[in-house]
Amino acid sequence: MLFLISSAPDTKEFKTAFKMAKDMDADICLLQNAVYASRGSDDKTLYVMSDDTKLRGLGENEVSGRLIDYSQLIDLMTDTDKVAG
Repeated sequence: MLFLISSAPDTKEFKTAFKMAKDMDADICLLQNAVYASRGSDDKTLYVMSDDTKLRGLGENEVSGRLIDYSQLIDLMTDTDKVAG
């Protein structure tokens, strides 16, 4: 399963979705304001949208996780049985 999370890390929605994904051992893709959660994280299993990090002024060295672009996101979504957003 793949979770797409776009809410900012300080919101209830982000915390609920992130915990649920972790409890289910699902893959997580951070996009939009959720990319801020990748700063300083030691979680290397995250997928992080590179365009969204650039738009928010985050450098590659500030982001933990695997930077991906939209074509790679589409590949992830099509290769996954279920996608939750």
